[in-house]
Amino acid sequence: MSNKNVMLVVLLVLVIIFAVVGIVLGVTFYRNNSANNSNRKQLETFNLTLDDMYCNIKDSKKIVKVKVTVETNNKKSLEVLKEKQFLIRDDINKIIRSKTEDKLQGKEGQVALQKEINESLIELFNDETITNVYFDDLIIQ
Repeated sequence: MSNKNVMLVVLLVLVIIFAVVGIVLGVTFYRNNSANNSNRKQLETFNLTLDDMYCNIKDSKKIVKVKVTVETNNKKSLEVLKEKQFLIRDDINKIIRSKTEDKLQGKEGQVALQKEINESLIELFNDETITNVYFDDLIIQ
């Protein structure tokens, strides 16, 4: 075999290898991308943002101004939450009034308060679709 024929065979083999690898990567990427899109559809969430609330702090002359958003992944639950905002506000007020100023300070205090409010709302409404509680504002004065 001449040098040109050997080079041509090597080049042809490399092109075939790259084509096969490209097809495998393309199919893998396409499958992962379609799986991610189906997961995004399942993760649709609904939010209810409450008006500003002002709460006293236990054993302190300070107050907390808080604006809360409740997240759920069920539209029917959102409707129930909208109808029962007074219960949510009352529950949050009770929780915050039971906290001392030290327990509300810092990131740890905020995260603990969010978790406690979330768990309390799940228990209050007997609804596991309540996924999270967010603070749009949390000011201690």
